[in-house]
Amino acid sequence: MNKTTLSILAVSMFALLAVGTVAAFGFGKGGLNADLSEEELAQMQEQKQAMQTAVENQDYATWQNLMLERVEQMRAQITPENFNNIVEQNENQQAFHEAVQELKDSGDFSREDMESLREQYNLEAPEFKEGRKAMGMKPEGDCSFAR
Repeated sequence: MNKTTLSILAVSMFALLAVGTVAAFGFGKGGLNADLSEEELAQMQEQKQAMQTAVENQDYATWQNLMLERVEQMRAQITPENFNNIVEQNENQQAFHEAVQELKDSGDFSREDMESLREQYNLEAPEFKEGRKAMGMKPEGDCSFAR
């Protein structure tokens, strides 16, 4: 492989890793994109779909341009404030999980306790409907076992 190909591959790998990292910590409610408007969120979804289409069509030039746009968007999010928000969210999640484990170990665990802990650690309940959709599962109520 020549140096250009290796450079492009390295940049692409870095971009994919960065996208995955930001997605894991930032995208969605309460993350780095919590203050985005509906229009900006729709634009992100369109970009995601365009990337998927480029991959399906084996259109490297379009995929490359979309990835470079995404890298620039992510660079704008690399700030001390966003990092501090991620650190705080991580600390809250760790403390929350420890508190949940203590409740489980005590044998006195209820849904109300869970909600109380979520409020205490400023965490939102997971949105299972979106998660189910992302995993390719049917939305609630459409399950053949639930009938």
